[in-house]
Amino acid sequence: AYALSLEEIQEVEPYFAGRYTPSPTPAPTLTAVPTSSPAPTASPTVQPTSPPSMTRLLVCDFESSDLCGFTNGDYAWTRDAYGTPSSNTGPRGDHTTGAGYYMHVEATGASGHPPYTLTSPTFSECVGEVRFAYHMYGSAMGTLALEQTTNGVDWTTLWTKSGDQGDSWQHAIANASSYVLQVRFAGTAGTSYTSDMAIDDVRL
Repeated sequence: AYALSLEEIQEVEPYFAGRYTPSPTPAPTLTAVPTSSPAPTASPTVQPTSPPSMTRLLVCDFESSDLCGFTNGDYAWTRDAYGTPSSNTGPRGDHTTGAGYYMHVEATGASGHPPYTLTSPTFSECVGEVRFAYHMYGSAMGTLALEQTTNGVDWTTLWTKSGDQGDSWQHAIANASSYVLQVRFAGTAGTSYTSDMAIDDVRL
């Protein structure tokens, strides 16, 4: 028969006594695997929008005899240079260079006449801002008006000036109403010849 040694008996005794506690199995060691972050997505490049271009419908200094398409009414404006025939009224030169052309109302004999009209072409796009130079020098100066129309028949006043404004060129800026396709200058002479008025450098 096989006899257990003392060491063997001491090893197996706890099984039979119900007191054996197995050694805990060590938990497996977890090694963190680094995860790769997705590369950052580049933001799309936004191209700046160009500002809208400011295209003029008409720029006129009246150097051309075709008047840039302006047309006279029954009482005509005069294209002139180097001063009007009457003294103490009208400009002595144009606004652009002092030696070019401008349009003016010759007031001699014009008192009591209906307005002298100078009408722009009809445009396919709406008129926006209107800029022009005007000269209203004379003790009996009348009235200069800028008028607008949406249909070529009915006209309304967009800008007006009356009386002596001194012997120098002045500047005017007016904004047309909606759907305006045409403008015109209307000059009404005063009570005597000293009411020659003029315009130059029109920009629509």
